[in-house]
Amino acid sequence: MNREIYLKSQNKDVITLYIRPDTSIQKVMALLKREEPIISNIKSRVTRQGIQNSFQRLKSFLRGAPPSLSGYIICCMPGKLVYINDIRVEQDKYFCGGEFYAVPLESVMTAKLNPIGILTLDSKEATIAYIGNKIEIIKNMTSGIPGKHGKGGQSEARFTRNRQEQVKQFYKRVGKACSVFVTAYPITELIVAGCGITKEGFLKGKYMDYRLNDKVSVVLDTQYTGEYGVREALHKALPGLRKNAFAHEVRAVEEFFNLLGKQFHCVVYGENEVQKELHLINRIIKIEEYKKEYPKETTVLHFQGDHYLKIKNLGGVVGIKC
Repeated sequence: MNREIYLKSQNKDVITLYIRPDTSIQKVMALLKREEPIISNIKSRVTRQGIQNSFQRLKSFLRGAPPSLSGYIICCMPGKLVYINDIRVEQDKYFCGGEFYAVPLESVMTAKLNPIGILTLDSKEATIAYIGNKIEIIKNMTSGIPGKHGKGGQSEARFTRNRQEQVKQFYKRVGKACSVFVTAYPITELIVAGCGITKEGFLKGKYMDYRLNDKVSVVLDTQYTGEYGVREALHKALPGLRKNAFAHEVRAVEEFFNLLGKQFHCVVYGENEVQKELHLINRIIKIEEYKKEYPKETTVLHFQGDHYLKIKNLGGVVGIKC
């Protein structure tokens, strides 16, 4: 199996095949046979011959394809064929063009990340963030709501009514903005955080899309909103975030640095030290760029962020002995 599946060609002779585990190879071969007359009508000789060569290579592979319980994702061009057979394919798909058709695979991989959403808000601002393979700030919005004390001779009652209406309108704008977690950035769970009681009022009013209400897994008090608030909320929620891939990496690195500060004898870092004390090490944490393998439980850091840079600055690999 080759993980480097992405292929590209100027001749538009790259074939992409997604095959479900319950789809027979004979059915796929029949599909390719139906496509062959279409190929023969392609005007460009170079493109036509390229696709025909890709077809021959593809059919040769399918005749002896290794067993798979997940199906196949295949990318083929005249000089090369690569495939993945350990990611479950939910829908058959054939595509021919200038590059690997990655949309279905990207959807599967995003779901595997178990992405989460974070909403931080108070009476002054709200920030919406998406945690997939990194922290991504989607939107920051201000409320324009004045403080709790009126100015300009308004009666207290009138000022309070106006302010309550402004709060309600702000909640509606925030709720509408959160719809991005249903459409463009689907999530598995949502963290709502902020200082004060604003977040409770927002949640009680059910201003979000109904599909998001059940995804609220954590409600936190934070000192900040904005990007600092997002990071603070993520840090506080880490112990309970067992599925999100990014959070898993951050948590592993934080555990290492906690030991580094309190039980220095339990950790080592850098290739030389790790190799020297490998017999004492229980767990390894390393960045993706560090290719050396160790016969130990290993956490590989794939996602760019502060946690990644911290381990990179320690030589790219660290070990935990206790």
